[in-house]
Amino acid sequence: MQKFKNVLGLPVVCVEDGEKVGRVGDIIFSPESKGVLAIILEKKGMELCRKAIAIEDVISLGDDAVIVSDVSCIKKVTKKDFIKNKELQGLHIYTKSGRDLGVVKDVIFDYENATIEALEISDGLISDIFTGRRIIPLFGKVEFGEDSIVVSEEAFDEIITTGGGINNRV
Repeated sequence: MQKFKNVLGLPVVCVEDGEKVGRVGDIIFSPESKGVLAIILEKKGMELCRKAIAIEDVISLGDDAVIVSDVSCIKKVTKKDFIKNKELQGLHIYTKSGRDLGVVKDVIFDYENATIEALEISDGLISDIFTGRRIIPLFGKVEFGEDSIVVSEEAFDEIITTGGGINNRV
């Protein structure tokens, strides 16, 4: 599994000829399917169109690079091609009982299955400093709205702490 923030900026390399074809500029997530659709490459210079790689065309996504078969898997896309897929970072997360869990800070996904597995959430700077961030797995009923995400009580029960924070170090 990969964290969204760790993948940004990774070089994209073709296995066929070893050519570096760009760097990861963004990842397109689909809240409707709870999945990963594509990797968007960073724009070079004055390019008008963005370039994307469908997640199915990714051979490997490692710690140091994204590997694709060849340049034919890179497609030109326009903003309207992925306008329906909004940013997940910054959305508030609530339980069905109305409990505020915090704000999405990172997305944890599995590129092999093209699924969003979990969300890293923050309950504020002070809480991050003292207890660290938390990870909430996305299983059960999850609803993605315009401004928030609603998760089941079962997902709340499965929250994992990241082990960070001053309390865990002392």
